[in-house]
Amino acid sequence: MAITIRDILTLECGMQFVLAAGKSGLDNVVTSIDILDFGWENDKSFTLDLFDKNSFVVSSLQLAKGDSQKLYTTLSRMIDCGVVGLAYKPVFFKDLPSEILEMAEKNKFAIFRIENSYLPYGEIICEITDAIHLNDNILQIESCISRMLSDDLKKDEIPRLTRYISTYLQKYAQIVVIHFFEGTPTSKINSIIRHYRMDTQYKNHIVLCRYDSELIIIITADSYGEKQFNVITDIILDTCRIPKNSVSIFRSNIHPTFMELDQCIKEAFCAFTAGYILDKQDVHYRDIGILSFLIPMVKGNSPHVYDYMHNFLSPILDNEEYMATVVALTRAEGDMEAAACKLKYHKNTLRYRVNKIHTLLSPGLLYQAFYENLVVAVKIYLIYKYLHE
Repeated sequence: MAITIRDILTLECGMQFVLAAGKSGLDNVVTSIDILDFGWENDKSFTLDLFDKNSFVVSSLQLAKGDSQKLYTTLSRMIDCGVVGLAYKPVFFKDLPSEILEMAEKNKFAIFRIENSYLPYGEIICEITDAIHLNDNILQIESCISRMLSDDLKKDEIPRLTRYISTYLQKYAQIVVIHFFEGTPTSKINSIIRHYRMDTQYKNHIVLCRYDSELIIIITADSYGEKQFNVITDIILDTCRIPKNSVSIFRSNIHPTFMELDQCIKEAFCAFTAGYILDKQDVHYRDIGILSFLIPMVKGNSPHVYDYMHNFLSPILDNEEYMATVVALTRAEGDMEAAACKLKYHKNTLRYRVNKIHTLLSPGLLYQAFYENLVVAVKIYLIYKYLHE
């Protein structure tokens, strides 16, 4: 459906493009690619439908043959047509005149010089066209994932949506959500997916896709075995040159593909939310405990869950220091030493503060009962915080 000019620069042909002007136009949307040739010049009417809107054009600029004014008029009219960028071979113009570069900057019209003059136009056109079609597919699969996450999904929709993602998926499936520590734009994720699709070894039964700003791996196999799914995840990360120390990984359980892929997706994103709550970077759904039902209940706006959390924590909700203390203690699974280290407190200082919080929240309960109630309330608090942030 569309890519951006910035996406084009990640393609093999785009590696040969050197920006000459119009840096502010790199995020322009490209829906098609065309060639500027003599046919355009011969149409003296210069109507606005000579080029498709949002097209990217390649040319040798032979039609101007060194005539700067003619080139200026031509490119100005292309901009009027809605063309968003140009890549030219430096055959007739090695460097473009300053007035053309100024016009490009003013109109956010990206112009590139093609370093390799022998790069065939057909190769450029095919690669960019394939990228446009692939981005369309990425959006369509994202729509399928969004539908599978919805609460009103009907059971008979699951096989259809799954087959739309790929008819080659195998018997069992696991969803892995990959979150990049450094905010990664969707264009970068799309680029990772495009490069992966070039590797034919796994491209049918293992699908890389995107949901929002997260990379999704749909892993399928004909046998049920967690070890092989973990190995495949590592292989995919290695294939895509994604260092494990640069991402968080959230995994679903393994389910039958064509009947329960929606369950995989929901579990993986539940694990994703749990990663924030627990402050962990590698989370498997089976290990998130009570969060497996607390997260859906909070997302479903259950008033009883909110009331429990608010009533229990109300004496300290406005005290940032006390809230930081109970959050650290919860994430440390009750380990005073680990929580103190996280907060940069002495262990005895933390113990004193926790005892004070105990007295404020539930003086009538023994410490173990207080801690059990505290953990549930703090996890609910963190889920609400995550959803609102």
